[in-house]
Amino acid sequence: MEDTQKALENAAKLAGEKGLTRFTRFLDPAETELCRHLARQYDAGFSAWGGYDQAERVVGCFSPAGEEMDTAQYPVVCLHSRYSPKFCSITHRDLLGSFMALGLTRSCAGDMIIAGTDIYLFAHAQTADFIAQSMKSACKAPLDFHALTETPQMPEPEGTRFSAVVSSLRLDAVLAAAYRLSRSEAADSIRAGLVKVNHLACDRVDLPLQEGALLSMRGRGRVRLLSVDGTTRKHRIGITMFRYE
Repeated sequence: MEDTQKALENAAKLAGEKGLTRFTRFLDPAETELCRHLARQYDAGFSAWGGYDQAERVVGCFSPAGEEMDTAQYPVVCLHSRYSPKFCSITHRDLLGSFMALGLTRSCAGDMIIAGTDIYLFAHAQTADFIAQSMKSACKAPLDFHALTETPQMPEPEGTRFSAVVSSLRLDAVLAAAYRLSRSEAADSIRAGLVKVNHLACDRVDLPLQEGALLSMRGRGRVRLLSVDGTTRKHRIGITMFRYE
């Protein structure tokens, strides 16, 4: 992690001080947040793209401040394969295991999506050909990856939307509503280090949340704050959330 942070810091510095554009390998959400911090620190621009709008793993781009990057400029390739369910039902774990068996690091690939019998694997341009040529099976099912010129619509995540009313948008209040806890139970969980906000550990019970915030609690899954819907007559706040399956 130290080497990764050093490389990202150097890329941000080159963009901010030398005006050079630098792309990263695929970043996990915590690394993406680190990049945003580094961009502010070195007065550089930062944007990211993972191949589709809701991508969790993305390629970052440090650029001179004010410069806008087109998604077509990112070194992201969408590989597609279809498999026959008569061999097995491929899971994300199967797919990741086959990928890691190639000897590549996780930073060489982005999201891996299974939609029925279709598999979409987002790869870095430097390793896309190697992955397509070498990753020939998962869970005993033959695979044959090819690069797509256009990325199809990715399936919506599975889960449940629900509404709640909270006294404030503090983390402890929203967390209690998200996981059906008392306010004190939510606060204890936060202080115990069981809670992450946007993939980063958080121990602040009073952290103000904004629309789009992703909450996760150890052993209880993930919930996203989709929208803040207004204030009730009793001055409480209506919110809409999404619980991922």
